[in-house]
Amino acid sequence: MKGHPPLSLLTSADLRMALTAGLSAGLMVTLGLPEPFYAPMAVGAALGGTVGATKLQGTQRMLGTLLGGVIVAIGVGTLAAALPMPMAVALSLGLTRLLGGALGLRTGYKVAGLVVAMGWTVHAGQLSSWIPERLLATLVGVLAAWWAVRWLWPSLAVDQHLQLSRQLYRQLAELLRERAALLRQGRDLEAPAKLERRNGLLASALRLQNQRQEARLELGRDPIGQRLERIWDLQEQWLSGAISHYRTLLRLPPLTAHSPSLEGLQEAESALFEALAERLELWAQHWPEGRWLASSGSGEGSSALEQARLTLEAAEQAVFADPVANAVLLSGSGGRRAITCHQLHDGWLSFEGQWKAVP
Repeated sequence: MKGHPPLSLLTSADLRMALTAGLSAGLMVTLGLPEPFYAPMAVGAALGGTVGATKLQGTQRMLGTLLGGVIVAIGVGTLAAALPMPMAVALSLGLTRLLGGALGLRTGYKVAGLVVAMGWTVHAGQLSSWIPERLLATLVGVLAAWWAVRWLWPSLAVDQHLQLSRQLYRQLAELLRERAALLRQGRDLEAPAKLERRNGLLASALRLQNQRQEARLELGRDPIGQRLERIWDLQEQWLSGAISHYRTLLRLPPLTAHSPSLEGLQEAESALFEALAERLELWAQHWPEGRWLASSGSGEGSSALEQARLTLEAAEQAVFADPVANAVLLSGSGGRRAITCHQLHDGWLSFEGQWKAVP
């Protein structure tokens, strides 16, 4: 097994964070604004790995600061005269959590709680000036983070989603080729290796799904953004079925009986896996552009896939005339593999047809 590459002590993300935090602090000092350290704090909280993540986290930061400012301004003006300060602060923080949850703030309510605590304990006598200054400092930090990730050191979630999609197609192609080789050799993987293959594929699919939330924030409401959303929907539907079929293949043991027709069937199944793997590599080259499907509908890749299906059907017909092989095919493992092969093929064709039809 290959060893993991050595971890770098200083990454590009670290450099971008340090540079952006320094620039935001310098801007605060240049503008003569008090407490310039709030801007770098906002940079640290808002600067994500991509434009989409930064937009999401920056919005949470701004909303949290605004919510905390409103709560502490109202609380100091009303609760301060009616309750001891510890009880008033506790009540304000509880209200902050409730309102933050109701507004859908995942991390912004923590910022709101910090503003409430600082407002009550340190700035209670100067809220009229401190809250606007805090909002302005937060805005400077959030805008600096967005500028850095979009223009200074670009990192787009849409591009990362594209790369993850292509990597996943190549990964699945490699796994199908491995299945084809094992089927021809009449052997199987050990249980730990099967678990590793399955978990690796599921982890890749999960990373792709998580990346979509950030990528969606970068898409506009124009036809291009709507088209990508539709293609991603189709991709997730196909991927769910493809992973399920692959997991079924992992569970099926190799055939123990041997006959010419069974060997022909296994060879046909292996050829189908190879054809599907070649098609996946074409997807990786062209994704997400679907116009190439129209020109390749009768091309070499499509012809190989169709020929593999016809060969599989012919091999199944030959098995029916062989009593020993027919019994194996009708058993749980033999028949299930043949069915799964057809399900994989049909899912491929359905996805390509819908992908090609997206305007």
